[in-house]
Amino acid sequence: MNPEEIRTIIQTTIEGKIKYFWVYVLLSGLLAIIGAYSIEFFKNKGKNLATKQDIEDVTRKIEEVKAEIYSQQEVEKQKRELKFKALLSALTLIDAQFSQTLDSKGQKIRKQYATIEEARRCHNSLILTCDYPETIEMFSLIMFGPKDKDTEPDPPILLLNEFRKIIRKELGFGSEFNIDEDRSWFLYGAFEKE
Repeated sequence: MNPEEIRTIIQTTIEGKIKYFWVYVLLSGLLAIIGAYSIEFFKNKGKNLATKQDIEDVTRKIEEVKAEIYSQQEVEKQKRELKFKALLSALTLIDAQFSQTLDSKGQKIRKQYATIEEARRCHNSLILTCDYPETIEMFSLIMFGPKDKDTEPDPPILLLNEFRKIIRKELGFGSEFNIDEDRSWFLYGAFEKE
């Protein structure tokens, strides 16, 4: 190939390129716009996907916390029911004890009975469910008397009223209130059959 032929080829190529230059510019611009839009599109898609995953994670954590709270509430509810039953059982046992041991001063006392098994079950339930040691201590004082046998015990009805105050505290039933000692325990009822 001689120099003239080479020049002709180069010139033809340049002229052909100039002829299609605007097509190249237009295509380049179009590709740039599509590229920019695509980058933005995929960037937003990525954000949306991340946001969706974040929402799923947060939702899952919320559900886990709700389930844990519900489980704790159920346990607390069961504990409260057991405590309530134990405390009522203790009062029933004290009533049985009083009906056998109180001096009626000439009045008729209707006897109430309980078994040693009921007493042991009640005592165990109190120990397992009560939060305050004074609950167990007061129950023991009423049922067994003072530890020191030389100590004169408080009147039983006074002890019962104190025990009731402790029970109210144990159950969170509000503030204390005073109960008239003469009207705080039933000796008998005119409503009973003889």
